[in-house]
Amino acid sequence: MDCKRLKDKVALITGGARGIGYGIAQKYVAEGARVVVADILEEGPQVVARLGGVAEFYHINLRSRSEIFDMAKAVYQTYGRIDILVNCAGVARPCPTMRLPEDMLDEVIDINMKAPLFCCQAVGRYMRRDGGGSIINISSGNTRMINVGRVPYGITKGAVNMLTMQLGAEWAMYNIKVNAIAPGWIRTEMVEKPLKSGILDEKKILSVSPIGRFGTVGEIASLATFLACEESNYIVGQVIFADGGWNTGIMPDGLDYIRENDIEEDWE
Repeated sequence: MDCKRLKDKVALITGGARGIGYGIAQKYVAEGARVVVADILEEGPQVVARLGGVAEFYHINLRSRSEIFDMAKAVYQTYGRIDILVNCAGVARPCPTMRLPEDMLDEVIDINMKAPLFCCQAVGRYMRRDGGGSIINISSGNTRMINVGRVPYGITKGAVNMLTMQLGAEWAMYNIKVNAIAPGWIRTEMVEKPLKSGILDEKKILSVSPIGRFGTVGEIASLATFLACEESNYIVGQVIFADGGWNTGIMPDGLDYIRENDIEEDWE
């Protein structure tokens, strides 16, 4: 018996050539889906080739609305359907707000905010014609927990949350299920580089994590699979924070009090 949850589904994943997007692509292939990875990275074809013959690469500049609509049309013409859209492509561009240049802001808005909307428009039209589908937007834990110097990233990911809620309510009548995942600290290239350079401090990060560790790409991919399959059909317009409890907002090293005082021998 074949228990693959996405068997014969067609999934389009933006930003799927590395990081969380690539992890989702791997998981979807393992669950039986045919996957199209849309990315601007030149090494994308070689990366996607590792996924096997059920995956292909589509080179795209997501800052172009016309390219997005051309992509959706090309994928649909090739496969005859698009069942799943994952909007994962994103950029951070940390910068002190007083020094934030307009071109940097425009880039982050184009990729993080406008591209997901246009992808939803472009793919959603085909999903509506065919009776439905699943859309998963990748947001960020930074929409609740602030990392200073990341105003463009924070406000655009906040917009992704609102887009998810708006479309979740608006498109459920078409059987298009729209939800979002807001990851916390996941050890991707985007996080590893500042950790190695000293911009980020692992001890400080983990001091505000109830779970006491970084998340894995696989954990986010598993959630993205659940949101793409029929098991989650009653979940609509939700932003799910997969962050190990980071958004609960504990103080740095706040769990030390529990560790030092919750002594089993003192229980009555």
